[in-house]
Amino acid sequence: MASATPSSSSTDPTEATDTKAFERWRQAAAQLTGLGLTDKEKALREEEADWKRCENWKQSLMAQSPSIAFMLQHLKRSGCPTTSASIHCMPCDATRSGGFSPANGILLCQNRFFSKRHMEDTLAHELVHLYDHCTFDVDWANLRHHACSEIRAASLSGDCRFSREIRRGVWGFAKQHQACVRRRAILSVMANPACPNEAEAEKVVGQVWESCFADTRPFDEIY
Repeated sequence: MASATPSSSSTDPTEATDTKAFERWRQAAAQLTGLGLTDKEKALREEEADWKRCENWKQSLMAQSPSIAFMLQHLKRSGCPTTSASIHCMPCDATRSGGFSPANGILLCQNRFFSKRHMEDTLAHELVHLYDHCTFDVDWANLRHHACSEIRAASLSGDCRFSREIRRGVWGFAKQHQACVRRRAILSVMANPACPNEAEAEKVVGQVWESCFADTRPFDEIY
């Protein structure tokens, strides 16, 4: 009787182990170098990197930034202690770098920051909105209320410092800060669903301008 011979289709255990080891190596190398990743894997990898950077910067700013620490201190005094858990890093579209809503807290757009300083200005801006919401009787559907908070946030946060305006391609020296604050407040009010058009946004910003631009609470002055 002839002896049985191994089937040519049988798998060598050593070969299978080597194949699995190589695949693990390939995936690890792809994650480290970015080579060999699919478009979806690349997007997920970039999103994770953005989130980690945003979280690290957030923790650092809350612990070390004088302006952020000052705002957090005054929020606590006002009965609104704010922790890292209420400040969320998430991806956003190109129209914004942050946001605030009473229901959801503060949004930091993890994929929109070109520097840690940019994120610091954005976080300070949103903390001013939170301070206003906590301290004053703000109705965000009321365009005058919204305009006042936008004026204060743009003015007090560093959002309108000269270097930021240069990066935006806006050049000007005479009352540059005021012009920036007014322009950015109008843009923000225009995004309010209750605002019908740009003319209405310009009107309400003008109506509250004097009192709201002069109101630097909780700061003593524009820093």
